[in-house]
Amino acid sequence: MSPSSPKSSKRAAPAPNAEPLEPSASGRREGAFAWALPWFAPAALLALWWIVSELGLFPPILLPSPQAVFSRAWQLLASGELFEHAATSLARVFAGFLISSTLALACAFLFHALPRAERAASLVFEALRVVPPLSLVPLLILWLGIDEAPKLAIVILASFFPIYLSSFDALRSTDRSYASLARILGLSSAERIRHVLLPGAAPGILTGLRLGFGYAWRALVGAELIAAASGLGYLIEDASMLAKTDIVMVGILSIAVLGVACDALFRRVLERFLPGRSRKAGKPVTSKAASTSAADLRRATADDAQLPGIDIARLRAGYPDAQGIVERPTIDGLSLALRPGTITALLGRSGCGKTTLLKVIAGLLPASGGRVTFSSGKRPLLGMVFQAPTLLPWKTVRENVRLALLGEPVSQADARVDEVLALVGLLARAEDYPQNLSGGQQQRVGFARALARSPKLLLMDEPFGALDAITRSELQRESIRIFASTRMTVLMITHDVREAVAMADRIAVMAEGTIAASFDLEMPQPRRLTDPKVAALEERILAELLSR
Repeated sequence: MSPSSPKSSKRAAPAPNAEPLEPSASGRREGAFAWALPWFAPAALLALWWIVSELGLFPPILLPSPQAVFSRAWQLLASGELFEHAATSLARVFAGFLISSTLALACAFLFHALPRAERAASLVFEALRVVPPLSLVPLLILWLGIDEAPKLAIVILASFFPIYLSSFDALRSTDRSYASLARILGLSSAERIRHVLLPGAAPGILTGLRLGFGYAWRALVGAELIAAASGLGYLIEDASMLAKTDIVMVGILSIAVLGVACDALFRRVLERFLPGRSRKAGKPVTSKAASTSAADLRRATADDAQLPGIDIARLRAGYPDAQGIVERPTIDGLSLALRPGTITALLGRSGCGKTTLLKVIAGLLPASGGRVTFSSGKRPLLGMVFQAPTLLPWKTVRENVRLALLGEPVSQADARVDEVLALVGLLARAEDYPQNLSGGQQQRVGFARALARSPKLLLMDEPFGALDAITRSELQRESIRIFASTRMTVLMITHDVREAVAMADRIAVMAEGTIAASFDLEMPQPRRLTDPKVAALEERILAELLSR
């Protein structure tokens, strides 16, 4: 039979569930090598130590042999002396570290909530940070005596600032990254802390705790070298006075082993308790909501008569300085009217004020002049699609969308999440984390989150600008389909003239903080960009942009 015959090909094909042996064996070898790699350097140092001692390059009083050191270590372990000193040092370092971490975290959260208090205390904190804790030993002994208090004080001073600075920076960075998202979603202070601030700052806080413990351990040993009658530092100092170098080496190695063990404990905590690290991606979701059509969502949206119109008159806005003064407004004298239920696209060069206008409408930035009024009398329920997806990496796709529905009953919210995820074609990825999705899929999740609350006003800040051409084209068509079925007032920013012509009912061109021109598009959807009328309009808009 010929090798190319169907029967031969079928016989040669591997079983569907068969696992290739060679990649699995290779993976095991790589895993073993990765496990053994950290031990290569210690083994090499031990071998070098043994060779140097065997060659007699240094006298034993300066560098005892490994055999002598390990023999002495066994003697100290057998007598219990090493255990006593190690237990004393560990008790001191853990007690001081517990006090220090509590104070540092309390200060970090307090000063994050009260920036003026942080500014008032900054000079004192900076002065204490740069003073070496061991330089305070004589003064602490004078004030606190020679018992445990001075040693605890040294541990607290040494470990406080790494924990405080890392935690405070993590809290501030997380707040800055997700402040706009929290406000758009209407999260309360408690919800923001629980869902955004704490999980977002957790890596920085745990890193600070890990650094702080290392500083605490080193400072404690230094304090025990100066003023102590027990502990590993005392063991080293007492042995050095009697020229027992082997005991000195035992003390140093004990400090190293205990320090590495404690650091490994912190790494384990980091890997196990960081949000999003301990859970695996779930199985693909199958639900009746997967068959949800756009018409189903349309029933949940408002009628055109209930959709908001926006009237912007002589608007002036910009970013305030440290004193809260807007010296050079980004928008100055802008007037624009958005009709209810229409899609308006904003075009313009970078820096002309498009994003500033969007933030003023969303309530993220105050206006310094003019007015923004809504036909409903107050700012309507709105959704916002950011330029970047702005997803929380410690939450699954479902949890990111669910964040927009925290105030609703669980069953109703879950059903709505399924609906919008089915609408954007991502229901099967509901239990995945954002980092497991492509850029286009992440943007779809952001879009689904904005639609979850059935907003009457949708703001979009260059939502497709960072995507490749194929993904951008797919999302444009998807958005046109969604806007056709789920009625809302839409204001979108884009730099792509073709995108604006394909999607918008009206196009406004911005220049130098004001509206320079506007174009009404009365052509029906879907629009063929090769249509002569569409192409001619695209050329007119492009010419208008180039003239600015």
